[in-house]
Amino acid sequence: MATAKKSIPLDIVKNTDAKSAQYGKFYARIHSQEPLSLRGLIEHIMTHGSQYTRDVVTGIVIRLRDCMVELLAEGTPIKLDGIGTFRPTLANEKGGATSLEAWNVEEHAKGLHIRFIPEGEKFDRLTSKAFLSQCQLEKKYEVTYQTYQKDGKTYKKPTFTPIGKGTEVEPVNP
Repeated sequence: MATAKKSIPLDIVKNTDAKSAQYGKFYARIHSQEPLSLRGLIEHIMTHGSQYTRDVVTGIVIRLRDCMVELLAEGTPIKLDGIGTFRPTLANEKGGATSLEAWNVEEHAKGLHIRFIPEGEKFDRLTSKAFLSQCQLEKKYEVTYQTYQKDGKTYKKPTFTPIGKGTEVEPVNP
């Protein structure tokens, strides 16, 4: 049974940085949308015919989140079979310390991140190329920016202009 490809909307943006070697070139990025809240995710799960009640699904998702935070804070990577691995990583000060004794948290640790590495098994299809083959990229908006000043600072306000029909871009097969 064939599954319809999900359409991912793209913004097409022109590089307007005169200092850039890519000045005047056009690039695509995923159209920004509001993140799905926990409640929204649970509602989505429920639309797939879950045999569990909303409160049970909510409890499982919240417990999963809490346990992931606890384990990652201990330095323990978490592998969710069929999804991928979450692991904590440390961002260090550029250039590092001159010696073991000179390295200290306050000066050299610049951030603590959670890295996600998708599972690459053929049947799970979460590698970047496999994911691309499951989706249809669609040029949706041309993005231009209007510059304005407020409180002595310069800001850019985006304008999204819909791109006409027939502009869908089929992904390259991996």
